[in-house]
Order: sequence, then C-alpha cells, then structure tokens
Amino acid sequence: MRKQGLLKSLHECEYPAEYLVARLLGKKGALFSNWEFLMTGSDALESLHDTPFYPYLKKYAAPGIWRFLRHEYYWVYSKMNPFLRKIFSPYFIFHEINILIICLRYLSRNKDIERIRQELHNSLLHDDIQAILTGNLEFTAILSQLELRLNTYSDLFKGLAELYEKKGITGLEIFIRDCFFHSILAQKQPDQMQTFFRHMVDLHNSMSLAKNLRWQSEVEPTITPGGTIPAERFKRAYFRKDLSPVIKFLRLQVPAEVASDMQKLEITLLSLITQKLKSRSLQRTVVGDILFYLWEQYRYTRNISMVLNTTLLDDEPVRENLVA
Repeated sequence: MRKQGLLKSLHECEYPAEYLVARLLGKKGALFSNWEFLMTGSDALESLHDTPFYPYLKKYAAPGIWRFLRHEYYWVYSKMNPFLRKIFSPYFIFHEINILIICLRYLSRNKDIERIRQELHNSLLHDDIQAILTGNLEFTAILSQLELRLNTYSDLFKGLAELYEKKGITGLEIFIRDCFFHSILAQKQPDQMQTFFRHMVDLHNSMSLAKNLRWQSEVEPTITPGGTIPAERFKRAYFRKDLSPVIKFLRLQVPAEVASDMQKLEITLLSLITQKLKSRSLQRTVVGDILFYLWEQYRYTRNISMVLNTTLLDDEPVRENLVA
C-alpha cells in the first residue's frame, strides 16, 4: 500500500526559507510580552483589540482563540516550500492529532456532524481523514475506516475499534498518541525537531504518571520511549508514589507541591520547553526560528484561553497558570 501523509496536499510554495523566517520574526516581534494589561483590565476581550487574536475572539467568543491558532498554522504551512514542509510536517501532525482526538471524543458520544466540521475548520488534516470524521457513520465504522487510512502512514495504528471496545475513549486517545510518538521518533529529523519531540514525550509521560498517582491507580502506567527522562525514573516515582525523581532529573528548582499538583506540573514543564526552544532560537537557524515561532503562537493561544476562561478568579492564581 502506498504510504500517504496525514496532512493536506496544498499548492507548492517556493518562498526561500529565509524569506519566511523574516516574516515570522516580524509577526512575533509584534506580540505583547507583558500580560498584566490582560489580567487587570475590566474587559479582557477589548484589551486584545489591537492584536491579531481579536477578530477571532470577536466573532467566535473565547473558543475563537483556538480558531486563530489553526488559521495561523495553516497559513505558515501554506507558505513553506517543500523542503520546510517535510521538516515541519511532524510538528503540524502533532497539532492535528490533538484535533483528531477531540473529534473522536465528541463522535464517541454524539453525532452532530456540524460540530465536527467546526472543529475541523482550517485543519491541516488530510481531506481523506476529514471525510471519514464527517461521514455520518457509526463510531465503530469510523474507527475501522480511520485505521485503514492511518495505516497508510504507519502500520502502528492497528486495532483502533478493538481497543476502543476494551479500554474506551481514554484508552484510544493514549494509544493514538503513543503511535504518533513512536512513528515520529523513528524518523530522521533535524536535531532541534528531534529534541523538541523528546521533550514532548517527557511531558506526556510525566502527566500520565501524575494522573496515575492522583487517581491512585493500581496499574503501572505505560511509559512511551524516546524522551530524555529514563524509564527507570518513572518506575521509581511510581513505586514511591512521588514525582520527585522525575523533577530532580530535570533539575527543576520548584517547590515540593508542584510535583503533587497536576496543573502546576504541566505549567512548569511547558515553561521549561519554552526556555529550551527560546535558547535554541538564539542560534538563529531556520529550523530553530520557525519552531520557536510556532510554539509561541501555541503558548499565547493557551494563555489567552486560560485568562478568558478564568475571569472570575483573582489575578494571582491566573498568573501562576500562565506558561512562561
């Protein structure tokens, strides 16, 4: 079977990489760096009036911020030449896997196809995959067709329907993410991309273990290989019922309560990734600059979404939940 990608086939663009980088650096330079005006203003939406996020928030309210991100990623991908698309396709697939999982989660309990179409607005998922998700089929039939399509990308995606029957939607989500990481980390990539995904595996494994400890599960969580943190650290943390072995390996100087608070742990790990990507971007390479730009768009989107959805909270808890 011919290997197929997971992303849309767009018209080829021949912009030099340096031209795209210059445009992205200009756009990134226009972003605000001080979040106080957004948290302390009486109207968070109006505070963003002169930012690129505002039109999406004005039209779609708070959920519009994620539409902005999908539009921005679509635009960046469309402006990449074939060489850059090949390099960055794993990053965009990583983003689209999240959208795929959101659609599957919704389809597993509801058949409102219009809602799925809204989720897929400006999605880079291949047209074949989008057609399956919006085909108004029974959920098991969707999974069977999706498995056939995903297996044209990697033969790791086998048994989706059977897995769903045994472990439900949560087990299915974990399996799809694990398959994605396995397939991506097996590919030859530039060092910056490989390092980024190794940190994302660390995040994925750390949060899986944190949830396991929080819910006091008796089943040891499966650790996805390929991260920077050795599996032995996670095993030690699991048997100690304490995430400190993982925190110490990452050399994070954080209060003890961070390791026992899932939200604080996630914020800490995301902020660590920001620091590492920013540091690599200072070397001024094409891959490093573009990767940091894409991450910054995600970080701003996530932070703005959090602020807009916590307007009734005091400022300090909101500040603590911003990804630095």
